[in-house]
Amino acid sequence: MSEQAQITPKELARFCAECAAEKQAEEVKILNVGEVSSIADCFVIGTANSEPQLRAITGFVEREVREHYRLRPLSECGDAASGWVLLDFGTVLVHIMTGEMRQRYNLEGLWGAGDRLEEIRQVEKLTSR
Repeated sequence: MSEQAQITPKELARFCAECAAEKQAEEVKILNVGEVSSIADCFVIGTANSEPQLRAITGFVEREVREHYRLRPLSECGDAASGWVLLDFGTVLVHIMTGEMRQRYNLEGLWGAGDRLEEIRQVEKLTSR
């Protein structure tokens, strides 16, 4: 069985969140939306302070997931200039946004985060590295 088949959505979300935090994304959170959404099981949301940082975070997450799990995003939407980049890994959607975009669209509020919210408060050493 390949590594790709073994990873759960929550494990992939946690890995993506830790990668984003490692590149200094702020307020990194995981929303477990599988019970209320048919589009994904988890959202990872993080804030970037600039366009270059937004590019760095999304590029790093994409590379790390590819290297560790042999997964590539099904699609990538947006760009750093727009203030919001979405990496779609199927069961996990990674949203990296500027503070302004994050406040404007309030995904946590929209998806009723409540008990489905996990905040990554510190970068933990990734065991698979």
